[in-house]
Amino acid sequence: MKLVNGSLAALVAVALSGCVNIGVPLQEHAGALDQSQSAKQSLAAVQSCCASLAELKYQPLPEGSSVLTIDGASQAFRFEEGMSYLGAYRLPENTGDLIIKVAAQVGKSVLVPQVLMLDSNHEVTRVLGKSLFAYQPAHLMDNDRIEGTIYVSRNAVKQEAYMVIYTPAAELSGATTILHPAKAFARANGNQEPDIPDPVIPHSAWGVLAVDVKDRAKEQGLDNVFKTEYSDKIALSQGVQPSVTTTAAVASGTTVAAATRPQPAPAMLSETETFYQAQIEKAVQDGNIEKAMKLVEEAQRAGSTRAKQTFVDAIKRSQK
Repeated sequence: MKLVNGSLAALVAVALSGCVNIGVPLQEHAGALDQSQSAKQSLAAVQSCCASLAELKYQPLPEGSSVLTIDGASQAFRFEEGMSYLGAYRLPENTGDLIIKVAAQVGKSVLVPQVLMLDSNHEVTRVLGKSLFAYQPAHLMDNDRIEGTIYVSRNAVKQEAYMVIYTPAAELSGATTILHPAKAFARANGNQEPDIPDPVIPHSAWGVLAVDVKDRAKEQGLDNVFKTEYSDKIALSQGVQPSVTTTAAVASGTTVAAATRPQPAPAMLSETETFYQAQIEKAVQDGNIEKAMKLVEEAQRAGSTRAKQTFVDAIKRSQK
């Protein structure tokens, strides 16, 4: 399994009889995308690398954009769904909530991803598969892909620390129908689509994934807020003035746990709490995650104690 950091973007002209190569340069990953039969034969002969998920070798998953390759050089493991090559990654530490977008690239074949989220003890917290990942046609800088977005909450009871990407054995006999490039070209230009069949792409044990990791705290300008000495920034972001004792403790190097905590905002009225919960639920149901997050932040500044958990529960329901 190879990991390449950096944002890779190359726009190739659309040809009516050819493939659309947008975003990740697929020609550079032909070995993992063009050999579905070889991948299946290789998988049939491979042995499991480990006796448990805890024994896998986990690579650090960087923030930002990465291209991850799963192929014959990757680890293999016998999951409940059967043997699979995999990518095993350690999530970034000292961050806020994470938004992780995983997009399996479509070439002459495609890996259908399933994701295990694990806590720090390598125990499974979530299994994310068909309910999360769906085919998305090529658009602008993105290739045809099977894509899903994972939300990691730092307020969860079991903190998620690891992510494993693999493909269920049952998917290897299947295929995904994608939008023909000529039809995509016609749609983009408002023309009538040609009467031609869409390509049928076989599933593979190997694949290439574009992964993008965003730290919500950093997006708000609060770098490293989850380190103890920055708790005053957390308070300010929530509209709460840190106490003098807390600020002095930070300046002197004393841990905040030993200092006086900032006073929280007054609890909001139950009717207002109910209103915010309903709006957060609706935003998640509509797929407007950014709006839902802003509502959570607004509600917390106003004294809500349940907005964040409402958001987390709504996300979990949306991914089932």
